[in-house]
Amino acid sequence: MRQRSRWWVIAVLAIGLAVVLAGPAAAQVKIRFQTWHWNEKPVFYALEEFMNEFNKNNPGIEVVRDDSRYNDKETVYIAQSQAKAAADIAHFQHRAIPLFAERGYIMDLTPFIEREGGQKFLAQWDQHALETCKYKGKIYCLNDYVNPLALLYNTQHFKEAGLDPNKPPTTPAELVDAAKKLTRAGRYGMGLIGSRQEGLFMRFNPFFWGAGAEYLTPDNKRSALDTPEALEGFRFYVELFTKHKVVPPGVIEQGAQEVRTQIAHEIVSMEVGVIQAPLIYAAINPNMKVDEVMAAAPIPSGKKRVSSVEYGMRVISAFTKHPEEAWKVYKAWVSKDVQLRNFKIYGVMSARLDVKSSPEIANNKFAKIFAAQAPYGKIEPLIPEWPKIGDATITAVQEGFSGVKTPEQALKDLHIATNRALGVQ
Repeated sequence: MRQRSRWWVIAVLAIGLAVVLAGPAAAQVKIRFQTWHWNEKPVFYALEEFMNEFNKNNPGIEVVRDDSRYNDKETVYIAQSQAKAAADIAHFQHRAIPLFAERGYIMDLTPFIEREGGQKFLAQWDQHALETCKYKGKIYCLNDYVNPLALLYNTQHFKEAGLDPNKPPTTPAELVDAAKKLTRAGRYGMGLIGSRQEGLFMRFNPFFWGAGAEYLTPDNKRSALDTPEALEGFRFYVELFTKHKVVPPGVIEQGAQEVRTQIAHEIVSMEVGVIQAPLIYAAINPNMKVDEVMAAAPIPSGKKRVSSVEYGMRVISAFTKHPEEAWKVYKAWVSKDVQLRNFKIYGVMSARLDVKSSPEIANNKFAKIFAAQAPYGKIEPLIPEWPKIGDATITAVQEGFSGVKTPEQALKDLHIATNRALGVQ
């Protein structure tokens, strides 16, 4: 009995010695993966699958959910960065990149990219899209999606209103005419974004640019909003609500998801939307036969044929304590397999060329239409001052919608605010 006890003591001491010699167990590195999509179906399913798969295959790193809100994600990220407490990886669209890079909030990815093969590695991406990730010769992100927008419309509503679903509107005048005919018995022809979110630009810009207008002069030094073309485009968007009354009440409170909900529940017949919208309609209303009922077409064009583009990207915080681990997560997210899976789950079109050219996209009813809009895609000026100009633009549109100002006065004040943001009179 004593001998057995002696062996037990020796075993315990041996285990203790092994633990001491091995040192403390390696801590699990947590990488905060921030996006506004964590609570949005079907995007949530793709995020959750990525997180679970990565964590299973990388036991030393844990991707953890970090929520943001679409409307104020940039403001919150700035505050977090000032406190050096931003998420390791955060999700934005192209408008924020110059400002964040200028202020030193996001990491220059050039060293990581060089290690992966430099230009050969970057050649896997849409090169035009990559320009939105660059600032002053450095590259701060890799686009994980690039989505031209298109007109989405309910073909059944067209038939009920005596419209040919195979002949969607092609001009602003035709859009107004169709929207008026579709507005009947508690249903509205057009859904518009009027809330304070960047999704507004993607819906407003095609009509603004299509009228021949520009935000700034070619050198990006002054406002170009004091032109007849600017007023024409601005007035068209606002008057869909104020004059033609083809937009549901409460437009100033309507964001992208609210308009999709209106489409999904057949309160609205048309919207300018993103490629993933049909799958979101189906997630909101599983009873809607989206593939049968909905169709896509080019955005009705004025003097110029223009489509806005949604460029999505993740950035790595300049203050991350785990840059190597963050890059490993980042590289996994933009890999071919994950990007193709994202398209299958929530319809987003990758900026990776091998995914863009895949049979899955080529054979998709909606993707074919959206992809054809790419040559007409356009974005706002990539300058650090854009957030101020964009915020003033939303204010002007809301003032026009609410009737606080006429379109002429709202645009005039936006012109002044834009020059002020640029530091000129």
